[in-house]
Amino acid sequence: MWLNFNHKTNLDTDISCSALVAVEPGAVAYLNFPGVWQIVKINSTLNKNIFYLALVQGSSYILPLITFPYLVRVLGPEYFGLLGFCQASMQYLVLLTDYGFNWTATQQVAKNKDDKNELTQIFWSVIFSKLMLAVAAFTVLAIVCATVTQYKNVWYILLAFSPLVIGNILYPVWFFQGMEKMKWITLCTISARCLVIPLTFIFVHSPRDVWLAALIQGSVNMIAGLLGFYLIRRRRWLTGFSFDFGRIKQSLRDGWHVFVSTSAISLYTTSTTVILGFVSGPTAVGYFNAANTIRSAAQGLLSPITQALYPRINTLFDSDYAHAMSLIKKSVRIVGGLALLGSIAIFILAPWIIKFGVGENYNEAITVLRCMAFLPFVVVMSNIFGVQTMLTHNYKKQFSRILIVSGVLNMLIIFPLVIRYAEVGAAVSLLITESVVTLLMYLFLRSKQIYLIK
Repeated sequence: MWLNFNHKTNLDTDISCSALVAVEPGAVAYLNFPGVWQIVKINSTLNKNIFYLALVQGSSYILPLITFPYLVRVLGPEYFGLLGFCQASMQYLVLLTDYGFNWTATQQVAKNKDDKNELTQIFWSVIFSKLMLAVAAFTVLAIVCATVTQYKNVWYILLAFSPLVIGNILYPVWFFQGMEKMKWITLCTISARCLVIPLTFIFVHSPRDVWLAALIQGSVNMIAGLLGFYLIRRRRWLTGFSFDFGRIKQSLRDGWHVFVSTSAISLYTTSTTVILGFVSGPTAVGYFNAANTIRSAAQGLLSPITQALYPRINTLFDSDYAHAMSLIKKSVRIVGGLALLGSIAIFILAPWIIKFGVGENYNEAITVLRCMAFLPFVVVMSNIFGVQTMLTHNYKKQFSRILIVSGVLNMLIIFPLVIRYAEVGAAVSLLITESVVTLLMYLFLRSKQIYLIK
């Protein structure tokens, strides 16, 4: 592991005393600065969490990619599009039950991981908040299925996706991430995902089995969540059961700004697929979804690093601000650089990726994939600027405003683009919006004299 140590006097000025050393995780590095000996304990927890998150994130893309070529061919563009349309629609319910807890609750758990009583209060307040939000979400779904024609025709697929929402309530990844115990949730997640792979090949054989594909895909988080609950009980990380209505209200208040932000994000992510389905039909969604699945898989390869950094930056922020900022700046250089190289590779290799990945029936997806090719780089940079930096500096309102403005921008440009260019227009709209998000976050940080790029 290579570490670059810089002694900082402030955000923008370096004292000329840095050393680049190679050390093993857990070793003690001795650094000789001018006139000062420093002994630094290298904690391997961060590296382990990145590794485990890499397994979780990798399995979320690599394992489904085992069934992906099979599903796109068996279902065909139209029914694969219907599957994507319904899954995107159910993401609204997932979004509501998430309510930003994956960030706010992770932050709270990270700061209180040595206080078992406080952890118990945090855990159950989040779970009960999610349950209340789920009741509201399924009520809205029932009304929509009864009144909107596009949803009346596919109600059985939407119903089959219900475990996706239930699993989101049970799946305590935010707890394990905050505790920096990603080994256990990794085991739960991979076990659940490995279980559903053979079920796809066994039960899905034709387009009329699309509801079975939805049920199988939607069950992953529910299985992983049940296993996660068992492990939390088995490891005795909590003191017991707790129901405190005041804490539930507080958890909802804490998550509000992040919920608004993630809702705004949905205006140019989830909503793109839904709008495309309403305007251009399921076949266009099939082409878009095929390209977007590949793009998401590539993008997800770097997510474990940013996810593992977030609780560590929160832990360091109050006690060692300079170290926290150093981690953020390193992630700009290293993670951003890797994402840029990956984006270039996707753009160049798009024809071969589509041909061998999903088949010649999806040739229209080549242009879509090329339009999305640089999204992994753009999204990684916006995560570093927004989540890792703005949220840790408590610029939650400004973070929300940027995403709301960008979401509104997407609503203004997506309809003419989709009407004129169908799935390609949807991809272009997504690229423009994500680029605006990243640029606005970068400019905001500069206005606060936080310079991550010089």
